Amino acid sequence: MANALMAAWVDITAEAESEFQDWYFREHVPERVTLPGFLSGRRYTAPGAQANRFLALYEATGVEVFASEAYRERLNNPTDWTNRIMPHFRNTVRTVFHVRETWGAQYGGAIATIRYGAGEDARDWLAEEALPALAQASGICRTRLLEADAEQSMPDTTEARMRGETGGNAWAPWGIIVEGIGAEWLAPALAAADLEAGLRARGAGDIVTGRYDLVFGMENRG
Repeated sequence: MANALMAAWVDITAEAESEFQDWYFREHVPERVTLPGFLSGRRYTAPGAQANRFLALYEATGVEVFASEAYRERLNNPTDWTNRIMPHFRNTVRTVFHVRETWGAQYGGAIATIRYGAGEDARDWLAEEALPALAQASGICRTRLLEADAEQSMPDTTEARMRGETGGNAWAPWGIIVEGIGAEWLAPALAAADLEAGLRARGAGDIVTGRYDLVFGMENRG
């Protein structure tokens, strides 16, 4: 069961985009997902122009996986390919989340992420009303409520320092993921739920919504 999730929202410089796509598929996701405690890795791309055009999600058995010796060894000893690609990261937002609530059990090909701050006042509304109702909307596969683990979201590692020089090391205190069977189903369900307005009404700030399509995924079957 995925009790934890790491999300990484990034942009990439134009000159490195083609190699970035290959690196993620051929090396980076397999390098992570084969570690103990990792359950899956999925990569997404925004269908239109938006900040943080690329998204990666890694599911794990718990947040302690992201503090494990095996994972930290890879963060502190990046491969030659990673050393070549990571300086091209821009606008990086990387967060290790506790998965606080889940409604539904299926992956969707189109997803929306909402990250926000100061969300404690919104938690009951999301958990008891908004997200369970959204999970029942036509075409919606799953909704999840996420709360950041600040310590694991701000690691002092070689990769973090490398990103900090060019791409930043921001993180998000709270997150929501909504998965649907396609963009044509996801968009009207989100519009009807109007989560952003509900969050603002309950004191949340720094709200950023992104919509993405699945590119590929990998599961740990070890």
